[in-house]
Amino acid sequence: MLKILRKDRWSPYIVGALIGVLLIFLMTQEQILGASTAIARVGAVMENAIIPSQIENASFFHRILGDGAVFDWFIVYIIGVFLGSLLASKISIKQPFKRNTIWEKNFGSSKSKRAIGAFMGGVLLMIGARLADGCTSGHAISGAAMLSLPSWVFMFSVFAMAIPTSFILYRKN
Repeated sequence: MLKILRKDRWSPYIVGALIGVLLIFLMTQEQILGASTAIARVGAVMENAIIPSQIENASFFHRILGDGAVFDWFIVYIIGVFLGSLLASKISIKQPFKRNTIWEKNFGSSKSKRAIGAFMGGVLLMIGARLADGCTSGHAISGAAMLSLPSWVFMFSVFAMAIPTSFILYRKN
């Protein structure tokens, strides 16, 4: 079993089947697979701790905290993603570290510039996820499995924008 877990790359068919099994289990528990709700819940809890009166006026955060749960499935999912990726990086057979030469060629080797770019990309991603009322895993996995029209529109929109954006950022014709 450890030999399978130590692989550098897993079969996308096996991983897809495992995600499907997880999704079936979650749906039997009336849950979905998604990450942006956890981030919103953490933000609501933080705001409630700092300015509790503000939560009453913010209908979005009030709705997020309406069930009274602070630690729910979405938080467990985010913690599991972090711990799972950390564990995978520690037990997998590692190839020598490869630098991202495409980034360096287009934007330079500044670590701070790269960190700021990654942070701003994450901020924009979360703003987009909240505007779309869900993240990629929520829409593309759970929503698509439930044949949700907005989720399918979201998925096509992601691809329609990601491809030209990558060409612009990495300066390809």
